[in-house]
Amino acid sequence: MPPTDPELLTLPTIYDNLAFDEAILVEADENGLGPTLRLWEQPDYAVVLGSSRRLREEVHVDRCAEDGVPIARRASGGGTVVVGPGALNMTVVLPTDYAPELVTVDGAQAYVLGRVAEALRGPAPGVEVRGSGDLTIGGRKFSGSAQRRLRRRLMVHATIMHGLAIGKIARYLQTPARQPAYREGRTHEEFLMNIPLRRRILIESIRSAWPHSTLLTAASDVPPDRFETLRAERFADRSWIERL
Repeated sequence: MPPTDPELLTLPTIYDNLAFDEAILVEADENGLGPTLRLWEQPDYAVVLGSSRRLREEVHVDRCAEDGVPIARRASGGGTVVVGPGALNMTVVLPTDYAPELVTVDGAQAYVLGRVAEALRGPAPGVEVRGSGDLTIGGRKFSGSAQRRLRRRLMVHATIMHGLAIGKIARYLQTPARQPAYREGRTHEEFLMNIPLRRRILIESIRSAWPHSTLLTAASDVPPDRFETLRAERFADRSWIERL
């Protein structure tokens, strides 16, 4: 069953959820919307490729097919992830002039993740930003992130594991060729962890990091024709997903 928290805006499929994130960004860029926040948690397992990642170098495709796990691709960069129950997804859309740090990709990633890390340190001491946008405790990663930029707006995604079955990651994802130095060659099971917080505390902490943002809680917040077009022509299109 999908999470029922009223602050989550989760659509039925992984393709819907990724298309909706893109629709938020395009809508904000074209219409000059202010800071926007969306939180969602996929009710079933799915694999999500970064925009430039190669499917068969990153994913155990046969295992996904065997288990009925869909493979999708997002429009933002970053690595390939497993989402599902126990992984809270945060989408932050900001004007590029919201803060000086947002001028560059690295600066924007550090700014957004830094604010989230600071908010999480109260209930979960020891949270640090490491690599190119990971959240960690004690050198183990519980969240990765990715970014996409348009002319006037940027979007940062982060997936925060709080109760995800880590074994699913090892089953569906190959060991990535590109790794941050602090990983030190560790396996998925050795490197990854769940942050020891309930989802409700995570939601409250993330919202406190973005007190002036608009929290999206209804699919009607984005024009349906824009969403449907993005879904059909890109995010649910097998040829687009498998293009690399």
